[in-house]
Amino acid sequence: MNLTNTSHPGIHQEDASDHSLIPPCQNACPLHMDIREYVSLVSQGRIMEALQVIRMGNPFPSICAYVCTHPCEESCRRAQVDKPIAIRSLKRFAVEFGGDRMIRTEAETKYSDKVAIVGSGPAGLACAYYVKKIGYPVTILEAHSDLGGMLRVGIPQYRLPREVLDTEIQRLTHMGVEIRTNTRVVSLDLLFELGYKAIFITIGAHQSLRLGIEGEESPGVIDGATFLREVNLGIKPSLGRRVMVAGGGNVAIDAARTAVRLGVKHVSIFYRRTRSEMPADPQELEQALEEGVKIKYLSTPVRIDRENDRLKMTCVRMELGEPDESGRRRPVPIKGSEFTKEFDSLIVAIGQAPQTPSDFGVRIGRGSTIQVDPSTLTTNRTGVFAGGDAVTGPATVTEALAAGRLAASRIDDYLQHRYPLPVKETNEKLSGELLPKTIEMIRKIERSEPLSLVGETRVKDFETVEQVYGWEAAINEARRCLRCGVGVEILFQDKCATCLTCLRVCPYHVPRLDNTGNINIPADQCQACGICVAECPAKAIVLRKPFDRRQVSEELTHTIKLATESKNKPPIIGFCCQYGLFGTGTLSRLWRGAKAGVTIVPVLCVAKVEANHLLSAFETGAEGVFIAGCGEQCARENTTYWVKQRVEKVRKVLRSIGIEPERLQVFTLGTAVADPTEELDRFIEQISALRLSSVIKEEAIS
Repeated sequence: MNLTNTSHPGIHQEDASDHSLIPPCQNACPLHMDIREYVSLVSQGRIMEALQVIRMGNPFPSICAYVCTHPCEESCRRAQVDKPIAIRSLKRFAVEFGGDRMIRTEAETKYSDKVAIVGSGPAGLACAYYVKKIGYPVTILEAHSDLGGMLRVGIPQYRLPREVLDTEIQRLTHMGVEIRTNTRVVSLDLLFELGYKAIFITIGAHQSLRLGIEGEESPGVIDGATFLREVNLGIKPSLGRRVMVAGGGNVAIDAARTAVRLGVKHVSIFYRRTRSEMPADPQELEQALEEGVKIKYLSTPVRIDRENDRLKMTCVRMELGEPDESGRRRPVPIKGSEFTKEFDSLIVAIGQAPQTPSDFGVRIGRGSTIQVDPSTLTTNRTGVFAGGDAVTGPATVTEALAAGRLAASRIDDYLQHRYPLPVKETNEKLSGELLPKTIEMIRKIERSEPLSLVGETRVKDFETVEQVYGWEAAINEARRCLRCGVGVEILFQDKCATCLTCLRVCPYHVPRLDNTGNINIPADQCQACGICVAECPAKAIVLRKPFDRRQVSEELTHTIKLATESKNKPPIIGFCCQYGLFGTGTLSRLWRGAKAGVTIVPVLCVAKVEANHLLSAFETGAEGVFIAGCGEQCARENTTYWVKQRVEKVRKVLRSIGIEPERLQVFTLGTAVADPTEELDRFIEQISALRLSSVIKEEAIS
C-alpha cells in the first residue's frame, strides 16, 4: 500500500521559506481560505489576482459571497480595535467586479473509476467539482428536477439569486460532470452494479423537527423547510394576515422574511430563549426587524387549537436555567404564565434532520445522521462515503463545501489504494490577543458596510437585499485589515547587536528586551509596518512573508531590466505606494500622468523602501529618485516620519560622493485631493535644472 499522502485538492501550498503565521480568520474558515491574501490584494486594487486567490480555496465563491455566515469575521482581530473586516462583502466585491461567473473551469479525465454522488447540495456539488478536477468521471444523481439541494429550495432568492446558483452548476457541466435529475436513488447496491467504484451520500437534512405538542397536525401548521421549498419552487401558499414562526435559527428568519414578501401583514417570531442565545445571523435578524417582523423572546407554543378557521395558540413564558449540551442556558417554563394568541398560520422552524433510506444500509446515529469516520468520511460500507448535513445535521454552506472537498480527497485515496494521512499545516497558527498598548496605537477606522435596499422597497419582491461595494468603499474597507501573522522576525539572532533601534522606531511598542538580553518581536503583536526592517543597522530583522521581503528589490530589478533592454536609462525612478497607485487612487493620477523618462516602482508600503533600494536606483544611472506614499490615507503609524529620516541619511551619502542631495525627494500628500502630478512636475523641473547645470560645468571644465 502506498503510504504517501496527498493534500486536499484546491488548497494553495505555501512557499517553504514562508514564515508567516496562519491568521485567526483563515483558521476559523471551514475552507481555510487565504483571506488575508485576497483582502490585501483587494486593498491594492488588484482584483483579478484577489479573485484568483479566492478561487484557489473555494469551488463556488459566487455562492459563498452571498450566503457565507462568515465565521472569519467573528475571529477577526480587528474587532479588538473597533469592528471586524467585512470579509464576506469584500469577497462578493471581488467575484462581482472580477467577473467570476464568466470563468470556465477545465478538467481532464485521467482515470476510469466512476464516482456517484447522491444529492446535489453544496457538499455534493463541491465533491463533484474536486473529484472531476482530480480526473475521475463523476455523476450527480438528484431526486428533484433541479440541482442545488438546500441552496435552491431552502435559501430565499433575496439572499441567493438563482442565476448565481445556475451559473455555478453550468461550470460543473462545462467541466464534464454528468448530471441526472429526477433520479431518486433507493439502492446503493444498484449503483455498484452499474459500475460505480465509490459513492458519496450527501442527501442533506430536509426533514423538519416537530414541536411535539397537541394540535400540531391542525390545518394551517406548516414546517419551515416545506414552506421555503414551496415558495422557492414557485408555489405561493395561502398564509392569511397573521403568521407565527416558531424558532430562532436562520430558517425561522428566512421563513418570516419570506412571509412578509408574500404579503402577510403581521409576522411574529416566538423564540424560547433571549436574543443573545439566538443562533440566527445577527445581520439577518436586524434586517427582519427592519422589515416589520416582530420577535417575542422567552416564549414558546405548548398547544394548538383550531377555532373559526384560525389557530389559537396557547403559549408559555420561559426563563433561562443552567446551560445545556450546546452551551446555551436551558429554557424552563414559568409555571402559571400561559397566554393565548390567534394566528392564521404557524410555521415551525425549530430544526431539521436527515432522512436516509433504510435500503442504503449505512449506520445511523444520533439525530438520524449517518455515522462516518470523521477523518475519512467513510461509512460502515466499503466504498461508500457521506458528508454535509446528512452527517453533521443542519450546518453552514461553507462547512458543507469543506466536507465535499475532504470527501473528494478521501475518495481519491480509496480509489488509488492510498492510506489517508492527515494533512499537516506547514505554518503555525497565530494565537493571542492584542495588548492594550498595541491597540492604543492602531489607527481607528470605521467599518464600511455595503448599501442595502431600504425595508419598504425590499419587502415588495425577492430582489437581492445587500448591494455590492463600490470601488472606493471596497478598497478602503480592505485597507483596515491588520494582516495578522505577516509581521517581522529576527531571522539572524546572532547578527542582532541589541542596539535597541527596533524598540525606538516601532510605532506600536512591540519589540521587547527579555531577561537574557535578547530582543524579541512577538508575532501576535507585530503590525507588519516594516519600519524596523528598514532601520535595523545589522539587517537582522526580516519580514516573515517571502513576497513582502523581496517585493521592493524584485520590482526595482524588473524596472532596471526593462530599461536595459530598451537601452534607455530611466532619468527618474519613483518608489510609490501601490495602495495609492491602484487602490484608493490617491496616486493613480501620478501613475497615469507620469511623463516619458519617469519609471514608477510600485511597493507595498513606502515604509518598506530601504536606503540600499534608493542607492541602487541611483546606481542604474537615474538622474533623480523620489518616494511617494499615500499620505493621510496610510493605515500605518509614523510612516512618513521614518521615510523622511531615511531619505535624510541617504542624502548625506549622496553628498559625500558628489551627488546633489536634491536629486532625492519625498512627496507628502496632505489630503486625498492633492495632485501628485504637480509634485512630479516640480521635481522634473528641478532635475532638469540640475542636469543642465551639470552639463554646463562639464563643458566649462573641458
